[in-house]
Amino acid sequence: MKKYLILILFFYLIALFQTSFLVHFNFFPFLPNLILISQILITVFENPKENLALFTSFLAGFFWDIFSENPLGWGIIISFSLSFLIKIILRQYVRIPGLSRF
Repeated sequence: MKKYLILILFFYLIALFQTSFLVHFNFFPFLPNLILISQILITVFENPKENLALFTSFLAGFFWDIFSENPLGWGIIISFSLSFLIKIILRQYVRIPGLSRF
């Protein structure tokens, strides 16, 4: 339960930081989507047998939708399908030798 509350707060702060603070700076010709990057990193580094990344993908898509001008549900669909695809690839085709010990 504590993990879920920390993730909700984390994604909320990332979304708020991205939409209110980073908009004023031009580091690149584009603004990187920190919500999607952090969601992909959580999905890749999580144990492939756990399903916390699917919750984080829904959460990331929800906050991406709330803080953007796109229709509600578009970010949820993108992030959930991306996370689901990464999970399938990691379960089927990738073996990490040090991960089996834990």
